[in-house]
Amino acid sequence: MKQNIGSVSLKILKGMNIRIRVHWIFKCLLTIVYACFIYYESSQDTSSVSLPSYSDKLIHFIVFGLLCLMICWTLSSVKIGRRWIYKIILAIGITSLYGASDEFHQFFTPNRSVEIFDWLADTAGAVTAGFLWQAITHRWQIKKKFLAMDKTTARM
Repeated sequence: MKQNIGSVSLKILKGMNIRIRVHWIFKCLLTIVYACFIYYESSQDTSSVSLPSYSDKLIHFIVFGLLCLMICWTLSSVKIGRRWIYKIILAIGITSLYGASDEFHQFFTPNRSVEIFDWLADTAGAVTAGFLWQAITHRWQIKKKFLAMDKTTARM
């Protein structure tokens, strides 16, 4: 089995090959720090904060959209199957579950409320960010392939 320098291969579940690059740990740590920041902020009493109606849904959308982008960025260093959609679905799923756990956590936080619409805003932000990530990286990969084709054509 061939291994690149700076990567580690793991065999999981009937020979499925998942390659983890070393900088994946750095990406993972940054994502976890951001998730901890979300947890910390959702533990704070917001009774003294006055927001316009439904602006909290926009905040949920943005905060959890950014979390999904960070998870996509982290998963970009891991090879999972051959299709990009697996990583996007995994990132959206992780973000949505984290949003649900955040709402559950707020049930035990004084002066915080649990709202299904907050979780829906979290999930909508994750879905939007996941497909935005795919669109941006897909364009970048196409550009990279064309540049590689130009170099091989020039050498001939």
